[in-house]
Amino acid sequence: MRTLFSLLLFLLISINGFAQFFNQYNSASRTAIIEYTKDKSGFYQKRSNFNVDNVTNIISIYAFDKKKNKLYVATSYGNYVITLIESEAKSAKKNKSIPKLKETEIEALVMSVNNSLETKFAQLNIERELFVADSIEYDREQARYAALEKARLDSIENARNQSKINDYKSAHNWHWIPITPDNNTYKYTNSIDLKCDLCEEVTHSYSQDSIFACAIHNDTIYSLSVKTGYLDNQYYHIHRYSIPNKLKSSTKFQEHINIYSDSLTNDTLYKHDIVDLYNSHSFIEYTNEVKKQAPYGFFVDWGWDDDYSSISFHFDYMNLNKRTIKYIDVYWKVSNGVGDVRKTGHFKGTGPLQEYESANWNWDYSSYYVAGDATEMEITKVIITYMNGQQQVLTGKQIKFN
Repeated sequence: MRTLFSLLLFLLISINGFAQFFNQYNSASRTAIIEYTKDKSGFYQKRSNFNVDNVTNIISIYAFDKKKNKLYVATSYGNYVITLIESEAKSAKKNKSIPKLKETEIEALVMSVNNSLETKFAQLNIERELFVADSIEYDREQARYAALEKARLDSIENARNQSKINDYKSAHNWHWIPITPDNNTYKYTNSIDLKCDLCEEVTHSYSQDSIFACAIHNDTIYSLSVKTGYLDNQYYHIHRYSIPNKLKSSTKFQEHINIYSDSLTNDTLYKHDIVDLYNSHSFIEYTNEVKKQAPYGFFVDWGWDDDYSSISFHFDYMNLNKRTIKYIDVYWKVSNGVGDVRKTGHFKGTGPLQEYESANWNWDYSSYYVAGDATEMEITKVIITYMNGQQQVLTGKQIKFN
């Protein structure tokens, strides 16, 4: 990957084999990222983000976004992004002298070009300022020099701060918000706990040092997580966490939200009904998928034992059919380690069990006895009898287990 230094060196390379003039005939749009023009007093004024009719006197073509057909060029007085028409975009893609960069590289280079132009015209303005100051009395001249010095120092400080921000962004994703306290010596007692206002789920900083956030608004974090439900089906869920004071005072947390304040703003999520609607829709899709896999329900849990040779058995079943279950007969066989069947039988559970409800049945002992070498039980068939007398027989892969 090219370093930022090597990309900056490209600005010194002349344009080869490509257009040096852009207008409505060879480009769809032309936007000045920044542009400097001289006012009546001889000072250069900066304008940002506005459309222009033409881009001329190009001194460098420093980047091209192949996905968006956007060409980034610099002149002696401005920085521009040009959306090429298709024919020009094809030429740009073939032109080896034009760097094809990733979006993050382009952002860094655009900022560097902007900084270079700002430094250049700040210096020109300073020179103009000094020229005007020659005719002003000494005390006002000294005051002006002091102001210029402050501006210079502020510019240096701003550049340093921007460098720190760029370094942070290169190492962090804005979605992942740190939730660890500043003093994390005793991670359990000093843990930051985030409790969801919607589902009561709690996230602890001692078990994870960050959470995936969709947005932050006032004192609330909106976080997206993946939940695993029945039959290993997963679904997305948005949590709404109130930010505790311990997290507000965390240096890492404050640094992250200050740097990514723009990205973390999402007005649509602030309305609770939008969050509830998303969660409801996600859960309904998950429920439909579970019903698709197990239209007649599934075993949430089951188990057996043969203490003293008498078989004990229990199972927990969830009904996913709109018909209410009256009886559920579970047929099974018990085998030894080499596959010899030692006992067969069935247990009958009595309802009612309505749709989306689960219930459990337990037999601490039974009249079934097996030999001491019995090691495995297999559920071979399930007969469900509904309140209207209809029956559903489940065998093989039709029998579902959570």
